[in-house]
Amino acid sequence: MRAFRVTETGNFMTKLLSGRSFDSFLLEEASLTMQVSWHLDGRINKNFYSDEEWEDSALHPYPLTAWSEVRGHLRELIRGKKAPASLSIILQARPETVESILKREGFSQLAEAIGAMVLNIRYDGSEVTLVSAISLKHFTMDKNADRIWDDTMEHYLISREISFEVMT
Repeated sequence: MRAFRVTETGNFMTKLLSGRSFDSFLLEEASLTMQVSWHLDGRINKNFYSDEEWEDSALHPYPLTAWSEVRGHLRELIRGKKAPASLSIILQARPETVESILKREGFSQLAEAIGAMVLNIRYDGSEVTLVSAISLKHFTMDKNADRIWDDTMEHYLISREISFEVMT
């Protein structure tokens, strides 16, 4: 787990809510506090679909919705002159991304132990903090996946020109 303090909040929020920088992620959940609080559950709602639609996995290839599908809705909730009191978003890397990252680093065998590689985004009204983390399906002593994900997220932020400081 590695924490990053974003040094240019406005630039980051623009990339998060209006740009495509995080469109490769899935939304696990989001909470927004303004004059009222909003909570978005990223899990796909089976009851929304007919049986025929539900069986078509092309409509919902993952149990979570794509960030790109909901970021515009969240942006619309935030629009205005006043910044949110707080914002919390949990994004997950897509399963094929997890496998690709581990394979690239020579640790394909760890894919079975990984439940998710996540990026926690927190805005407290003044600054943004990002935390990379891994959830495990089962315990493993091998911490290579944590290191790989932390390093991957650091390189990802740099490649997206997001300024940050690593928090210790």
